[in-house]
Amino acid sequence: MIKKTEAIVLNKIKYSDNSFIVNLISEDFGRFATIIRISKTSKSNIKQSSFFPLNIIETEVKLKNTRELQSLNYCNNIENLQNILFDINKLTIAQFIAEIILKTLKEEEANPKIYNYIRDFVIKLNSNLSNTNNIHLLFLKDFAALSGFEIQNNYCKETPFFNIREGLFSTVYVSGSESLDLYESQILFNLLSAKNSNELIKLNSKDKRILLEKILLFYEHHIPNFGKTKSLQILQEVFNA
Repeated sequence: MIKKTEAIVLNKIKYSDNSFIVNLISEDFGRFATIIRISKTSKSNIKQSSFFPLNIIETEVKLKNTRELQSLNYCNNIENLQNILFDINKLTIAQFIAEIILKTLKEEEANPKIYNYIRDFVIKLNSNLSNTNNIHLLFLKDFAALSGFEIQNNYCKETPFFNIREGLFSTVYVSGSESLDLYESQILFNLLSAKNSNELIKLNSKDKRILLEKILLFYEHHIPNFGKTKSLQILQEVFNA
């Protein structure tokens, strides 16, 4: 069965000298893996340059339920995402977010709400001319909620400590691996209350690093086999965040 669908690129892994495994997510099929073969001719229907993190492409896929790797017959860029491709800050964020999606979405089921949120995020990342340093933090907050493990914003004087295991603010501090201290909980509350990256512009590098590490710890706790995020170090080096 051959189907056309819009998809977002998550990653590309070399399979042989002229072929790659590409993980994609689409509104129609959810997350799926394809094998692509790169031809050296200029008339090829598939260009290797299309498969950078979070690129939005139109695809023609040969689907078979009996195999894990689907065949990609054709692809074409839908959006002009040059701002992401040629801006090291934006490209680093795209790589990080793509890894988070791969680690979080394990099931091959269509979820239009999640797909459209990711698509809107990509467009915003590409068009945003300032304050991109914090956009990944907002993504982590929103994506957790869409994926079924929302961070509850019940912060108040009586519940000032965020509990990673429970996913909400608590009355007591348990331990460094399970709870955020008063200061960490306060800046998490600021993130949860923010509607856009402009409201986080006052975050310094130390605060952003704390938020990033603690939210990833929250993901690790709530997503089985989430593991460590390989692109985190690159993100921190580029942004010093």
